Amino acid sequence: MKTMRALIAETYLGRTPMSEVLMTRAAAVMPGGSTRTVGWFAPYPVVFDHGDGAFLYDVDGHDYVDLFGNGLSLIHGHCYPPLREAAEAVLARGTAWSGASVQQIEFAEILCQRIPGGELMRFANTGTEAAMLAVKLARRATGRHGVLKAWAAYHGSYDDLEAGLHGQGAIDGRVWLGEFGDLDSFRRVLRAHAGEIAAVVMEPVMFTGVVTPAPEGFLAALVDLAHEYGALFVLDDCLMFRLDACGSAGKYGFQADLTVLGKFIGGGTPVGAVVGKESLLSLFDPRRSDRLYHGGSFNGNVLGTACGKVAVEHLTSERIIAMDRRTASMRDTLERYAARAGVPLVTSGAGSTFGVYLSESLPSATGPRDDAALSALFQLAAVNRGVLFGDGGEAAVPTVLSDEVLIETERRLCLAIDDIAAVI
Repeated sequence: MKTMRALIAETYLGRTPMSEVLMTRAAAVMPGGSTRTVGWFAPYPVVFDHGDGAFLYDVDGHDYVDLFGNGLSLIHGHCYPPLREAAEAVLARGTAWSGASVQQIEFAEILCQRIPGGELMRFANTGTEAAMLAVKLARRATGRHGVLKAWAAYHGSYDDLEAGLHGQGAIDGRVWLGEFGDLDSFRRVLRAHAGEIAAVVMEPVMFTGVVTPAPEGFLAALVDLAHEYGALFVLDDCLMFRLDACGSAGKYGFQADLTVLGKFIGGGTPVGAVVGKESLLSLFDPRRSDRLYHGGSFNGNVLGTACGKVAVEHLTSERIIAMDRRTASMRDTLERYAARAGVPLVTSGAGSTFGVYLSESLPSATGPRDDAALSALFQLAAVNRGVLFGDGGEAAVPTVLSDEVLIETERRLCLAIDDIAAVI
């Protein structure tokens, strides 16, 4: 007799024959059929045809409630009408100019107004680029070369900022590591390498892997600690700008020297930004003889800034409150239903972001994941039931997920829990 574990996998294979064909074709021209690490899962990921609102639709005709939003880069869901209209207006006039545009200027004004301490800003194309640029700027401004970040913290695909991830440790003379949430571990590193560290780079909620909010007061204390040792504090708010109309600094009550933005600020187009103090950002001023060079053909392009302006303007305090409420409902429903079904399940998160782990307790963000096999099976069961979230259990609720869709999402996820209950 087949086990339920095998039946979950068999159900997936039976539901997605066109995805299998296309992923086999993709594997002939891309490693494993993939061009990014995130989003791949065994036996092969779904191939999508289109998206609309809170839903994605695959090439086999199935719909999925999208709780991943392309790695949280689609806060207003798919094909959001105001964004589509903004993009269409730009496409009729050209998308990339070697100079400023009204859209670029207006969007820059909005970001400086939104971010606490935002006086000047610089556009890039992705969060990765923005993080690289912030580190480059911090090194010039301080005359130091070291960076201090947290173990398991993700700041994009930049070698220095991948230290502490993917089995990698510190990088001698360039990057040191502290324990997220442990102020003393950062103090020890700063004291041991006084005069070497240009910046402390921090995300307010660790999201990649195990979703881990910072302890109360940790972020503000870390800002003060960095300044005590002459280092800048760089806030990576690519993911958590969604927590408050003024980003995570507004929510948690502190001010960074530099704030890195990406993900949804492009409204579905690739846009990154660094926002911060005039004394720092002015180092890029082309009128200066000692200016810091920063190129990029698509920096601040008119398509991305037009869409970004709409995306950020439409992220209002009222919509953030609604997203947070629906997320709290979803987490509560999953935990209560799993307990009744005898399935070990725990959630963690902040605001409209959360993680789901099939474990009695929250897994370690830095240690081995004892829940990995069962959590991966739950992800596949959820896909079979029509819900998508990250391959590490990461999820978020978009602005366009209505109360009606919330109820349907909870129903589908509870069916996936039933499928797991039959396994264990």
